[in-house]
Amino acid sequence: MKKLVLIFLLAGLCFPSGADGQSLWKNAFLHKTSGISSKEAARQLTVTKKASKVLTARKKASIQKAQEACQGSLSGCVLYGESPIKKIKGWPFLFSSSGPYDDNKMLQWLSRSAKKDYFVAAHNRAAVKAVSVRKKALERMQGEKIRLVSGFYSPSVRKPAAEELANVLTENHKYIFLGEMHNFPEIQKTIEQFLVHYRARFPEKQVIFLTEFLPSTETETYRQRLARVFSPYADVWRMAEVQKMSVVGLDPLWLFKHDSPVMWVLKNNMVEKEQMWYSLEITRQRNQLWKQQIDALRAQYPDAVFIFHTGATHVDYTEPFTLSKQFPQKETFVATFYPYEKHGSWVARCDLLDAFNPSLFAWRKMIVWQDADLARIAGFNARFKIAGRP
Repeated sequence: MKKLVLIFLLAGLCFPSGADGQSLWKNAFLHKTSGISSKEAARQLTVTKKASKVLTARKKASIQKAQEACQGSLSGCVLYGESPIKKIKGWPFLFSSSGPYDDNKMLQWLSRSAKKDYFVAAHNRAAVKAVSVRKKALERMQGEKIRLVSGFYSPSVRKPAAEELANVLTENHKYIFLGEMHNFPEIQKTIEQFLVHYRARFPEKQVIFLTEFLPSTETETYRQRLARVFSPYADVWRMAEVQKMSVVGLDPLWLFKHDSPVMWVLKNNMVEKEQMWYSLEITRQRNQLWKQQIDALRAQYPDAVFIFHTGATHVDYTEPFTLSKQFPQKETFVATFYPYEKHGSWVARCDLLDAFNPSLFAWRKMIVWQDADLARIAGFNARFKIAGRP
């Protein structure tokens, strides 16, 4: 039986499209529908064929629209994983109900090619939205320029960033987002130290530490495996446990079980390769799954403080699918962490605020807005630029 399954899978890889591929998919479809009547199976097959044609057309239209949006005046604000997708190589979820859109029953019947088309169109629509959201955010920054410039403070950093952050938090903050640039050890060390300072300030609070670096359906085997893969992050969640914080994984298990498919993206009329896991559509899905999990935890722990450790693009207030704006403004605090990279008189830009006014904001190692409304305009309540190399 195992040999037959292997042969079937290999055949699917060899014939992903064309007449042979369609025939193979038809057989797989009929196998899936073996529990229903032949008439219903035939109807479902007709529906999925029509859906496949529609998705192919949508994909083509989405590529053109996304190209037009991403080549405009905001082209410099398009991040890795946000460029228009032309096509995807690989799709590890062909015969699995887990993965992107695992709650979409219609997509479960579609071929590998149709699922890719659906994803490409969804991502490209998200890319168009991202440009629109950032444009509006920049316009709002411009409209509130005087308040933004006069409303922040940037102390000379006498204390470590971790201690400064703990000191600006209050009793009211129930959702604390630590958004970082990945794979900079000094940033991960700062976050680890912050947990110590936070616990010292609030020794009696119940704290749940939520991290994207562990799956939501975590097992001890996976934790041990990921501790080796993400060693700087393992130190962070171990410190959370030392500080008597419950550690909860956020991400779906399929993100860890499968290698990231490759996207062919369009940049300045050139085609480049990027990993699908970093696409806008995956970010949207992950944030949606995280929100569902957070709501369930909040119902269970109404008085707990939730501290999140994620990438900055998941939580910056100005991001198109941000998680942080879905919670009460006065209870939410976003702190972002980026590397401080200086080249002569030039400092690397990190976020939309830097793009808005690099001469004022880009070179500052610490910026804080105590006004919650101004923080949402800026993108964060506090931002730290940490010295050190990846």
